[in-house]
Amino acid sequence: MVQIIVKVLLIMLVLFAFAVPGFLLKKTGLVRADSLYSVSNILLCFAQPMLIIQAFAVDPVAPSGGTLLNFLWVFLFSVAAIFLTFFASRLFFLFMKGEEQRRKRDVLVFIGTFSNCAFVGIPFVEMFTGGDKEAMMYVTVFTVAFNLLLWTLGSYLITQDKKQISLKKALLNPCTIASIVGFLLFLVPQINIFDMEEAEELQQIVTYGGGMTAPLSMMVVGVRIAELSPRQLFGDKNIYLAAFVRLVLSAALTYLLILPFKLTGVFADTPYVLLAPVIAMAMPPAASVVAFAEKLDGEKEFSAAAFSAGTILSVVTLPVAMLLISL
Repeated sequence: MVQIIVKVLLIMLVLFAFAVPGFLLKKTGLVRADSLYSVSNILLCFAQPMLIIQAFAVDPVAPSGGTLLNFLWVFLFSVAAIFLTFFASRLFFLFMKGEEQRRKRDVLVFIGTFSNCAFVGIPFVEMFTGGDKEAMMYVTVFTVAFNLLLWTLGSYLITQDKKQISLKKALLNPCTIASIVGFLLFLVPQINIFDMEEAEELQQIVTYGGGMTAPLSMMVVGVRIAELSPRQLFGDKNIYLAAFVRLVLSAALTYLLILPFKLTGVFADTPYVLLAPVIAMAMPPAASVVAFAEKLDGEKEFSAAAFSAGTILSVVTLPVAMLLISL
């Protein structure tokens, strides 16, 4: 029990260590806030896709009918968990009325619904499981469901504009394309250049590329925190409510969703089919809320405050969540 808590705390310490340079660089004026748009694009269009391909293509488990069926189950669990959390989030913030409150409410619902399953979740699972390939692949499948809903439901939440619901963007964004490429390499080992002994050096492309994800994403967190006053970060009680939904309720609802399958032992041999969605939903808020707010003219400062506060509070909630999941 103590070992799990200590391990998770150390993982979070490692991740937050990368936030410190971002914080200091912003405070000393060496990094400007407007540069984060470019860094976010590097994360979204290069680092995260490389991380996704790495999960499927570098030292993968042998593909089989059972594995493919497990992928489908993880996808279905993930979609159900995100929608379940979305409806719960909506209920939690029904009390917020009026146009100004509506804009903030939609940010809070976004925070509650979407986790940082890729930028933080995948590196976290890699460190927590010691690089377990099945765990990595299953949490990557979660990100496929996440991206499909992010570019449709997520875009609508920030703008309340149905024109922003784009199936094209959901299917053609870099992370979805990387998922398709990674899945293809997994299914056809003969073309998987990242798992050939004769060309093992090529693994470094996706290993180094994907390895940029955690440092860069946490540096962005550090810059965001440096931009905000303590009052902005922690002065709005609604931010705490959104953090509760994101860090506690979402994981609890997902756990209840998979509990019947766990009790019946359906996935006893592949526990991460059930656990990957729970772990992914226990992650801090999605960094996309800040990028979407900036890109789509949403509540920029409020989004940054809610995102940063939720990420800081995850240091407390994640050890407890992982302890309960491991029981």
